[in-house]
Amino acid sequence: MISVYMLFLVSAAVSILLYKTPKLAVKVGFGLSALSCFYAMCYFVTNMGVSDGFTLGGNFLYAPKFALNPLGNFFSFVVVFIGFASSIYGMSYADEYVKKANVGVFACLFSAFILSMLLVISANNLFCFVVLWELMTLISSFLILVNDDKGNLKAVIIYLGIAQIGAFCITCGLLLISYYAGSFEFSQWSGVNMPMVASVVAFILFLVGFGSKAGMWPFHVWLPLAHPAAPSNVSALMSGVMIKVALFTLVKFTLFLPLSTYFGLAVLILGAASSLFGVLYALCQHDFKALLAYHSVENIGIILLGLGTGIYGVAEGNATLAAIGFLAGCYHVVNHAIFKGLLFLCAGSVLHATHTRDMDVLGGLAKKMPWTSLGMFIGIMGIAALPPVNGFVSEWLTYQGMLQGAMGESIVVRYSFSLAVVALALTGVLVGMHLKLYAVIFAGTPRDEKIWENAKESPIGMVIGMIILMIGCVGFGVGANFIVDYIMQAVNSIAPSTFDASFGTNSITSPMGSVISTPLIAIVLCATMVLPFAILAVMKANRSKARETDPWACGFKYSSRMQMTGGPFTGDLRKIMQWLFRADKKVIQKDYFSPIEYHNHPKDIWWGMIYEPVINLSKKIADKIGIFQSGYTNVYSLYIVIYLCLMLAVGYFLI
Repeated sequence: MISVYMLFLVSAAVSILLYKTPKLAVKVGFGLSALSCFYAMCYFVTNMGVSDGFTLGGNFLYAPKFALNPLGNFFSFVVVFIGFASSIYGMSYADEYVKKANVGVFACLFSAFILSMLLVISANNLFCFVVLWELMTLISSFLILVNDDKGNLKAVIIYLGIAQIGAFCITCGLLLISYYAGSFEFSQWSGVNMPMVASVVAFILFLVGFGSKAGMWPFHVWLPLAHPAAPSNVSALMSGVMIKVALFTLVKFTLFLPLSTYFGLAVLILGAASSLFGVLYALCQHDFKALLAYHSVENIGIILLGLGTGIYGVAEGNATLAAIGFLAGCYHVVNHAIFKGLLFLCAGSVLHATHTRDMDVLGGLAKKMPWTSLGMFIGIMGIAALPPVNGFVSEWLTYQGMLQGAMGESIVVRYSFSLAVVALALTGVLVGMHLKLYAVIFAGTPRDEKIWENAKESPIGMVIGMIILMIGCVGFGVGANFIVDYIMQAVNSIAPSTFDASFGTNSITSPMGSVISTPLIAIVLCATMVLPFAILAVMKANRSKARETDPWACGFKYSSRMQMTGGPFTGDLRKIMQWLFRADKKVIQKDYFSPIEYHNHPKDIWWGMIYEPVINLSKKIADKIGIFQSGYTNVYSLYIVIYLCLMLAVGYFLI
């Protein structure tokens, strides 16, 4: 355990020492990070069911303590697995930053970011956890600024503002538990005796604090700003891993509380809202990285559906329901990390080749970028939960858990779970529309000839990083029965149950009796793919060389502008959901003979409803209290004296 953390520390230190040799820093820095991640992957897989810990020496305020149980090992594995692919990808991808940023610092921050997430997962002491949580936030904000583009600083300020509000709520919640537990050590919090009112307050604080970091609705507004702004391998870590660390801590600390069934139902409802609103906003994006960022909101919602079911099962005393809920949530944690990491790496590959994030000016890139095209296709299959790719299995388990929860006796419980099932079903239908992500970018003919002519497949390091996650998408789907055995080791550490998700050697069963066999599904789908070629062989169809020509355009001369862009895929939905999107519509025509440009960019209404009023109020208050900033040192000294007198007075009356 210590050796894993030390490797990342050494990787970061070596990278920063190479800040004057940028080309060497790219290869060595990200190469060491990849080796560290690979070693860590092997460690966490072989020690999945083992609990371990250590204490650092020193007496500065506290003695930092770290501990990992099977659930911590599982989440740590997710971190280093995505870190491994992103590091290999970075060995080629970071070359483009040699003239734009100090890549030695970039590689150092990258390794430090992975290390900070691992330490947050294993932190076993309140002060240690809060310091590392803030460190993780700061490092991620520095990584966003590696891309010094217009608007990035604003994205970072919004991200840090929401993160600090969340950190304040988290700290208050943890202090509340420590007060009743009589200790700052998490190992002493098991079975803490605290009033239900205090438990509810702590739970709400955790929902706001960890939910804001996870991108849960309605605290998600920073996510579609920060993730697109970051380098693509950092986006893969932030979207695929960092927001999952927040979910891990939400579950970890919630289970310390005296639970109410309404805690689980609250997480369930917020998960349903996140999944629906996330996919609706994702559908209307033209910036493909912003689209993927909104999809993270959607998938966080799906994970919360599983975790909410698990928390409800623990509160209800239904061990089987708790096990299937946590299994579904944890499985979707790793699945989303893999296919969303893959999609962000593919998006980075497209951006690397075309230097634009606007999908509507692209097209026909499948011929120029076959590996990136394949990766994007597999990633979209995963996000759409199409068998036999990994997303299908975890969503199937999520349905199984919620359907069993809907059999409860209470009307409120039945209604909540039924509503969650409907929300997940609607989300699945809407996600299918994201075929546009592949169709607009890779299919059809080029919309911009200059972009298409200059486009080419990414360097080998970037391709290998994508291939690793492609294999993960397929492997975690087809080999689901083996993966379930590993995840159940983590699940049983938090919700012990006699429920065994494995069934036979190639199938997975649920407590409702339904069974799926992902290898059999894969065989059937492969057979259907071969069928058209078999028919051609039997019918002896014309096998002469195919002719290439422009598509039929109803007698008119074909133009690439006739192709569908991203907008028509969701045209009717935009009209129906106009109250939600509040789109900013513009029609631009410079002169009579120039082409007309249509702009239809949706606005996130939650920003205007919740955040803008608070920001505007803060500005007004800041303007009013600006009078206290006189510029005189003696006046500032007077402020300090007055403050100290007030604190002494408060302490006197309280004590």
